[in-house]
Amino acid sequence: MSLRFRIAALIAAAMMVAAPSTALAHETRDVSGYKFVAGWISEPALEGQKNGIDLRITQADKPVEGVEKTLQVEITHKASGTKKTFALRTIFRDPGHYTADIIPTAPGQYEMRFFGKVGSTEVNQTFISGPGRYGDIEPTTELAFPVAAPQIREVAGSAKQALEVAQSAEDAASTARTIGIAGSVLGVLGLAAGGGALIAARRKQ
Repeated sequence: MSLRFRIAALIAAAMMVAAPSTALAHETRDVSGYKFVAGWISEPALEGQKNGIDLRITQADKPVEGVEKTLQVEITHKASGTKKTFALRTIFRDPGHYTADIIPTAPGQYEMRFFGKVGSTEVNQTFISGPGRYGDIEPTTELAFPVAAPQIREVAGSAKQALEVAQSAEDAASTARTIGIAGSVLGVLGLAAGGGALIAARRKQ
């Protein structure tokens, strides 16, 4: 083997070691003889960006098909406790590979709970994002350029606050109107009472 060939082989091996691997951003687990590999379909996973569940299921290195009919995924945003169940769908021309589309609207740690059946096996497996597993959802603040656009949660929070202020103002105005009407009624009643007293006094004279 020539020296040039050896150097080229070493460079190629080094590049393979240094290259990022999608498996590093996923968690692998054995579930009753089935191999589950779960994570995000796009890494890094960013807040407000379209993403999806990335799930591969194999048995003895062979893809397991038909799981979209018997298995679902419940996604939970850990900080808020908000959760939602999604149906799985197959990825075209990739047997044993499943996804569920999602746009994560808050950063932080997430949980994927797969429940249902694979074949005749009952499944209830939870995969939590974090170091050594798959990535948390990251805010886009550091990546936004040249202008940092507001996140969906920030816009929603501002809108909610504005609605609350408007509602408070409307309530205050309604209270003021009620007090004004009550004052007017009392004024009319006072005038009526005064007029009645004046008429009665004149009759006595």
